[in-house]
Amino acid sequence: MRAQIIQHYITSVKKNEKSPKGVFNFCEELGISESDFYNEFSDLDEVNESILPELWSEVVSALNEQSFYQEASAGDKLLSTLYAFFEKLKENRSYFLISYKDWKNPQESFKGMKHFRSSFLEYAKAIELDSTEIGVDMVDKNTAKLSHNALFANVLFVFHFWLNDRSKGFEKTDACIEKLFTLSLELIGNQTLKKAIDLGKFLFTQKK
Repeated sequence: MRAQIIQHYITSVKKNEKSPKGVFNFCEELGISESDFYNEFSDLDEVNESILPELWSEVVSALNEQSFYQEASAGDKLLSTLYAFFEKLKENRSYFLISYKDWKNPQESFKGMKHFRSSFLEYAKAIELDSTEIGVDMVDKNTAKLSHNALFANVLFVFHFWLNDRSKGFEKTDACIEKLFTLSLELIGNQTLKKAIDLGKFLFTQKK
């Protein structure tokens, strides 16, 4: 039922080019009772806020079944998940363009990211992204949390970049993921200046 509600929400936004406003009409269109809806979600805003974390979870679950992923390092797991996640988002790009059309600046927080953030932080903890295999021993839980939050901020940056990407096959988004997260993981461990300069040049050229 949960997946059915989410999919109908996405379809409704794409067809009407706006978010549905009332639970009653939404349920009537879907052919379910309001009771069925409220067993899964508190309101329509929560449906919207659940879409990114649900898709993230789907991608992670699918990758967890692959032997190459199971044997990969924490950093490689993160990169694999990010590439697969943005590939997944392409299936409903028109929905995201409508839902996030008012998000102008990637440095500004956008309403509805709380659940997605929680999902990402749980994922980072589960793959032990704070371990020595990414180049650093975390001093304590607080430093690990700060690093994970910084990585999530980078996820949002790439998401915003993807929303505005008009390159063929979104190849610029792929390049952004590679540069930004390779840099992020290395900066946690060894402060790589050359890659920082490379990233800065890449981001600057995208503004022209």
